[in-house]
Amino acid sequence: MDADALARLREDPIDWRYKGFPPAEGLTPATLAERGWNLLTGDLFLPALVLKESALAHNLELMARWCDARGVALAPHGKTTMSPELFARQLEAGAWGITTATPAQARMYRAFGVGRILLANELVEPAAVRWVASELAADPAFDFFCLVDSGEAVGAMERALGEHQVARPLPVLVELGVEGGRTGTRSVEAALAVAAGVGRTPALELAGVECFEGILHENEPVDELLGDLHRLLDELVDAGAFSERDEIVVTAGGSIYFDRVAETLARPAGDPRIRLVLRSGCYLTHDHGLYDRSSPFGADGAAPERLQPALEAWAVVLSRPEPELAIAGMGKRDVPHDIDLPVPLRVRGEAGLREATGMEVVDLNDQHAYVRLAANEDLAPGDLLGCGISHPCTAFDKWRLLPVVDDDYAVIDAVHTFF
Repeated sequence: MDADALARLREDPIDWRYKGFPPAEGLTPATLAERGWNLLTGDLFLPALVLKESALAHNLELMARWCDARGVALAPHGKTTMSPELFARQLEAGAWGITTATPAQARMYRAFGVGRILLANELVEPAAVRWVASELAADPAFDFFCLVDSGEAVGAMERALGEHQVARPLPVLVELGVEGGRTGTRSVEAALAVAAGVGRTPALELAGVECFEGILHENEPVDELLGDLHRLLDELVDAGAFSERDEIVVTAGGSIYFDRVAETLARPAGDPRIRLVLRSGCYLTHDHGLYDRSSPFGADGAAPERLQPALEAWAVVLSRPEPELAIAGMGKRDVPHDIDLPVPLRVRGEAGLREATGMEVVDLNDQHAYVRLAANEDLAPGDLLGCGISHPCTAFDKWRLLPVVDDDYAVIDAVHTFF
């Protein structure tokens, strides 16, 4: 990544643009730790979504070690965080590249010097195709891959590139999908036809195959899709479709089934050119909801080690208007609510820090959380309520700058997001 661009970001003033931070003269991410602020002693504006450093470090190390032991590469999906600082840590931990969902996201990645980008989506709009071609021409070291699932998409890319000076072919991966799913050909035979079309187009280069199994929820369809991708790969290799390639990219694996992808698609005795790339993004922060239930490294997983939730949302209790109801100052503008509501974890009151036993967030307004609790529970206005969240992808997008805290909730750093 571009060290100068990251250094400039760390010198960006922390001012009124960033919720959660109080006014402080000369405050930047580079000087933040010097303030000695602590979330639990009232130094931050609330609500605040914070990242726990120890959990981040643990998750980075665990996933890197797991991938290395299986000989698979990781291109974590950047749409989860859209944070250059976190991208840098993932790449430093050994990530092969960063995955993107849109050309606009890829443009942000390039602004911070990400050198290998996997667009896990089709690329058909002319302006975006031309931008990618210009990036490839300007930087011979830049690697880029995108998906294709139809002859029409091949034609659209060819027309866009025909209007542009192409320094080198644009690498594409044929995408295999499922009935009722989103993008991707609906059969191996259709995928083979798309691959043949790519082979007839000088501006494009067939670089591998792809699928996304994360939209499936039943075991059998997941295995069937991965098996079909394996068959597609075999047929293309046998047909010599990659004869000019030094490396064949095979990619799948979101944050739920990456273990099954590694097991099904690993080819220890196969073509040495094949690089299996996982695209898990939510491993970095994990959560207290969706991924803790579904990840192989979650609470119900069989793995001996667990990912640790790194995201916590903290709010102040504003009111106790009824014996069994408290109102906390956080809502839909601050925390994800598309899958699960926040999970109360801890309370900071006059007596110190304690577990939020028996409390439940039952509803959210834009800026308020409805917390059900026992009538005899000692929770008063001014107390702090810390909650776990579910689905990191819809948490980061609500914050432009997130404090990073140690295990005692001292503020030691901050990371930006660009959504």
